[in-house]
Order: sequence, then C-alpha cells, then structure tokens
Amino acid sequence: MFPRLIKSTLILFAVFAVVWVATIAWWQSINRMPTTTDIVTHLALMPAGMVAAYLVIKRALDGIRTNVAAASQTPATAAPGEAGNAVEGTQAQPNDPTRTWRAALLATAVRTPAGNAPDALAEAAKAGNRPGLVAMDGLPAPVFAAQVESLDIESLRTEFNARTPDLVWDDEALRALALAAEVTDELAMQAAVYAPAGHDQAVPDSTAPLVATLLLPRGWPEPRQAAAGDWLRERLSQYWPAARLTLEATAARGDGDALLLLDRATQAVNRPVDGQPALRMLVAADSLIGANTIEALEQEDQLFSARCPHGRTPGEAAAGVLLGAHRPAAGAAKTGTDEDADAQADSAPILITRAAMARLEAPTADRGQPQLEALAQAVTQALETIAGKAEAAPQDAADTAQQSEEAPAAVATVVTDTGVHPVRTVEIAQVVSTRFPTLDPVADLLALGLPCGYAGAAGALLPVVVAHQLALDGGRPVLALSAGDAQQRGAVAILPA
Repeated sequence: MFPRLIKSTLILFAVFAVVWVATIAWWQSINRMPTTTDIVTHLALMPAGMVAAYLVIKRALDGIRTNVAAASQTPATAAPGEAGNAVEGTQAQPNDPTRTWRAALLATAVRTPAGNAPDALAEAAKAGNRPGLVAMDGLPAPVFAAQVESLDIESLRTEFNARTPDLVWDDEALRALALAAEVTDELAMQAAVYAPAGHDQAVPDSTAPLVATLLLPRGWPEPRQAAAGDWLRERLSQYWPAARLTLEATAARGDGDALLLLDRATQAVNRPVDGQPALRMLVAADSLIGANTIEALEQEDQLFSARCPHGRTPGEAAAGVLLGAHRPAAGAAKTGTDEDADAQADSAPILITRAAMARLEAPTADRGQPQLEALAQAVTQALETIAGKAEAAPQDAADTAQQSEEAPAAVATVVTDTGVHPVRTVEIAQVVSTRFPTLDPVADLLALGLPCGYAGAAGALLPVVVAHQLALDGGRPVLALSAGDAQQRGAVAILPA
C-alpha cells in the first residue's frame, strides 16, 4: 500500500507541475498579468479537475475490464471436437441413467504451497493458515502470495528455450509446467499399478489404453499448449507404451473447468471403446507467481490487500486424478472366489460420482449478498447422485441388478476451493449450513483457498484430491465444491465403494 501511495503522490505533483509550467509560460508569452481569478482557475482548479477526470475514467475502465473478464469465464474447455460433450455432461436431464454413473478413483496427486500430500493440505485448511508477504523480482514491494518453495525452473527454462526458441516462457508458465510434471509422474507410476489384469506392460499391443488430459492456465496460446503437451507426453511414455497413450492439452477458460473435464472422464470410463477398459488421467496446473500476472491482477483491482479485501491472493498448484471403470464386487462373487471379490474391492476402495454443475445468472459481485441458487442446485444434484443406485457401464448392467439399495451414509466433510472473497465465503457458509446442519462449520468445512491462495485452473480439482484422502481415512462420503469461478458452481461426491 505504501508504494502505491508514493506513486499516486508523485503523479499528483507531476500533473500540477506540468500545468503550472505550461500556464506560466503561456502568460509570459502573451505578456499577461494574471488576476486572482486566473491564478485560482488555471493553477488550482484546472489540475484538480484533470486529476478528478482521470480517476473517474480509470474507475469506469476498470469496471468494464472486470465485467468483460467475468463474462469471458465460460464453462466450455474441452478439447476441440469434445467441448460440446463436456458441457452436455454437466446438465442434469430428467431420467438420465448416466447421472448415476460412477468411476473408481484409483489415485490422486497434488502439489501446493501448503504441502505435497492431501492430508497436509487438509491440516493447513483446518488451521486456517494464510500466505504471507513474498518479495518477487520485478515488483516494487512484497505482496501476499502462496508459492511452492524450492521449485526449480531454470533447468526447465533452458530446455524449453532449446525445444521451442520461437516461444516465450515466463516464470508463471514454467512454474505451472514444473508442477504439472511432478503430478503427472506420480500418477503415471500409480497407473502402472492399477493397469487392468491380463495386460502386459512389456507388450504394447496388450496394454490398456491410457487417456490423459492436461488442463493448462487460462490464456495460453495454442503453440504453447502443444509444446507442453508434447513434453508431458514424452514423460508419460517412460511409464506407458506410447502406442497406447493419448494426451490432450487444453487451456482453461474458466476456474471451474477442471470439474467439467472430470465429469467427461467419469463418463468416458463407463463407455469403453471396442470393449477395451481404459484408464483416464486428468492433471490441472496453474501458477500466478510472477510479476506479469500480479501486475495484471492489480490493474484489474483483483489483487488481495488491505485496500482490496475481495481480491485474490496469487497462488500456484497442480492436482491430478486417475480414474478407472467401476466394477462392483458382486460381479466377482458370481464368477470367482471370495478372494477375487476382495481383491477387486481393495483395488478401487473409493468411487467418484459425476460432477453436478450449475451457473449463476450474473458474475459474483465483490460486495453485497451472494446468489445461492446455483451452488444449492449443484449440491442437491450431488446428494441425489449419492442417494441414487449406482449404474455401472453398459456392459456391466447385468452385474449390478442386485446392488444394495441401502440409504447412503451422511456426508462427513465438505471441501471447497474458496478463499478470502467475502461474498463467496458467505455463499458457501449459507448453503452448507442449510444443507448440512449437523456439520461443524470450522472442523468439517475446509476452504483450501486460504492456505493455497488463488490457484487458477488447478483450484477446482484440489478439493477432489483432499476429499479422496478424507474418504479413505474416514470411510464416509465427502463432498467437493467449487465456487472459485465468477459464475460456474460445481459439486462432486467422493464415497467408499
């Protein structure tokens, strides 16, 4: 705040100085002796009016930029040719049997400023940890930011300067890539463990397909997306045969896009191609730790500070999930021994439902009362999905005829991607307290945006990773909510098999 005050004061002095010099020079050129009215008008009112006009115009332009940015946060983010499928997958249609489809949540991975393990992230959220001041190159003063320590990007910079000399890679882009690589490597090693039985990693033609989706920061141009996708595909090929590997890279267009792609992946594992069981991997990464991004946030009046409590705390993170087809243990009991059923249940102890999405009629305001309808609708759909009978993939429909229809266990915890934004905080609190009156708003509501800051494209996937760990530990359903986007709201349930 102090540097901003100095900057404003210097600009004010400069305006008065320029007006005074120009006015006095003009009076001298015409040999005019100024009157009291001339002095007050030209040396006081004129520069003051110029400053006032500048402030009015600047505030108007800032408001226009904010509205345009909020309106541009549309939910379509899937790869070309598949965007329509992703959007359609979020709309709850009456009597749609696919809404009860579930996928096996085989593994998750995360990299955040609060830690590289879901339980560490959960503890940081419970403790209410918040980022401190961080000094960055190119900025005149420290800012509140959440950055991952000891992240090496210089070797990555050298590599990409050699691979793509015609592309510009700033610090934010390299940090996002470094985080994505760590999560991708961890999930790739897990994928080898969860490869379907009967497939030999040493024989490419017999290996199950692995389809990976990489969600990159908003605004990345297509050449940079392609370069990042090629690089990560090479890394994945160290763990999986390249002939059985597919990777698509796409840039986010909204902060809730990770849930849209997650919903698409959940549907995909229930629709195997040519009877081939496939694994689906989704990795989302973003970084706002850099002078360019922080200056842009400040210009849009979106940088968190004492003057701007509704602003965003720059952060960075990467999160990823590995999904497989859900095959209920009942099928194993019909065709094999109890040991087969137990082994199958142990291989996928946690399930994930399809994402429930809803959209606000207008972008979330920075002040005033929240709009509760969209989030409440998404939560209701998620709860209905938990209560509904799980549908397996079409080829397994006969195996699910005798599934238990017992009432599901109550939601134990709610995890969100929200942070310090006052309106979104109230929105989450009111919806959760209404729908889950028995939950403790302190211990059972985890806001990951507090310790992690604003994580951009990766933010909506962080609650899913933490919810996976909590469901593993507690054996009860956990709800992951996303309200970080200006208009998009989402909910997805993670529950024991």
